[in-house]
Amino acid sequence: MRRLLDGFRKLRGIVNDESGGTLAEMALTLPLLIVLLAGVSEIGRYFQAYTTLAKSTRAAARYLSNHQYNDLEISRAKNLVVCGQLTTCTAEQRLVKNADPSNVCIETTKVAGSEQIEFVTVSLPYDATKTCDADVVATKLVYTPVFNLDALLGGNNVFSLTYPLAPSTTMRYIP
Repeated sequence: MRRLLDGFRKLRGIVNDESGGTLAEMALTLPLLIVLLAGVSEIGRYFQAYTTLAKSTRAAARYLSNHQYNDLEISRAKNLVVCGQLTTCTAEQRLVKNADPSNVCIETTKVAGSEQIEFVTVSLPYDATKTCDADVVATKLVYTPVFNLDALLGGNNVFSLTYPLAPSTTMRYIP
């Protein structure tokens, strides 16, 4: 009888032992925490890239609104959006990864019944292509994430952060 009671005590000790429970809980929650961390960091990087481009389109629109509207100043404004400076830059020096002057669209709005420019708009197109002034075609800039969240979530193309970066700024033209 004593052996039977000792056996039940050992069984109760094994049942009440929780030393592996925290390891099992961590194994269940760690993948979820990793996906959440990756998602939050990618959303933060997306907004950082969008804000950078919004500020650079604002600077380019301000630059164009105070300078003559010609090909030289247009190329300088495009460099201002992409590089943050009036001159060209290398791919590593660009403000946002994969940004290119061909992504920048510059448009003017003229006074009704006149050839005088009233507004200058500097933008990055939301659609695949956009025809701008002088029949220049600008292509869309898509955010490229660091983490492949779709692969982390099963890989069936449900969750992707390849959204277009498409800020736009319009300012009054002051010749």
